[in-house]
Amino acid sequence: MEKKIVTVGHIVYDIRNYVEKFPEPDHTAVMRMHPKVSGGGSAANVAVNLVKLGWKSGVIGNVGSDRHGKFLLSDLKRRGVDTSQVRVFNGMSGLSVIIIDEEGEVRIIEDYGVADRRRAIDPSYIAESRFLHMSGCAFHLLDSASKIASKRGIPISFDPGRAASRLGERKLAPILHRAEYLIINRKELFAMTGSREEAAAAWLAKKYDLICVIKQGAREIIVKTKSADSFTVEPFNVKPVDTLGAGDAFCAGFIAGVNENRSLYESVRFANAVAAAKVLRKGAQSLPSRRFICKRFKL
Repeated sequence: MEKKIVTVGHIVYDIRNYVEKFPEPDHTAVMRMHPKVSGGGSAANVAVNLVKLGWKSGVIGNVGSDRHGKFLLSDLKRRGVDTSQVRVFNGMSGLSVIIIDEEGEVRIIEDYGVADRRRAIDPSYIAESRFLHMSGCAFHLLDSASKIASKRGIPISFDPGRAASRLGERKLAPILHRAEYLIINRKELFAMTGSREEAAAAWLAKKYDLICVIKQGAREIIVKTKSADSFTVEPFNVKPVDTLGAGDAFCAGFIAGVNENRSLYESVRFANAVAAAKVLRKGAQSLPSRRFICKRFKL
């Protein structure tokens, strides 16, 4: 039986509003179309994208007992993600109200709801997986999941996002010691270390014996290894429609590459293609098929 790739983190309900441009203070933004709704949250996004790339995946997270929670659960199941470890709590599901302008840039207003509610994680679920990906969420979830995976020798990737990077490097130290891959952008690097410079990423890679991948949107990806080696990978040039979920698409592509035994360089290159394909479509979970990606970017 093929082992799953497991993700841990937020599952949220996205309400997307497409506007001509972001509103200035005390001004109105005109919508270009009716609002759209869909599943979101980094852990859910990565799990959905992995299925689209041909991998079995499962997600560990929380939803509320409201109608949004029912939708999120059913939608994940419909997309082929295992939801046996999604806990339903009384209360409101995580919610994101998102504004996207004509350039595909994004602004987000978020209420985590029950997404970070304290809960136990079934050790056997992670122990029987082939890989663990952790996105930004409550520290207790990151700590519990990474302890289980590390003890069983299961590789870990960690994308702290806005939610966890603000905890800082010192608080996240136990998580970083257990991770093989740290995937961040410069804002998150600054939140963790107080510096946006590549030297800070190299320092993290060396101190915690991991590979640090710096996402830069439409610019080249920078990779720092524990041996202080460094290289860059050029992005694929596309005109974005919606950048929401691009980072999660990158993570899914990178994880797929690593689990397909691609080189580090080729894993990042494949991740770039997956992220580029995502921004061509609206919504965080709108990744086209692997066949489309490979044909479009000549992989």
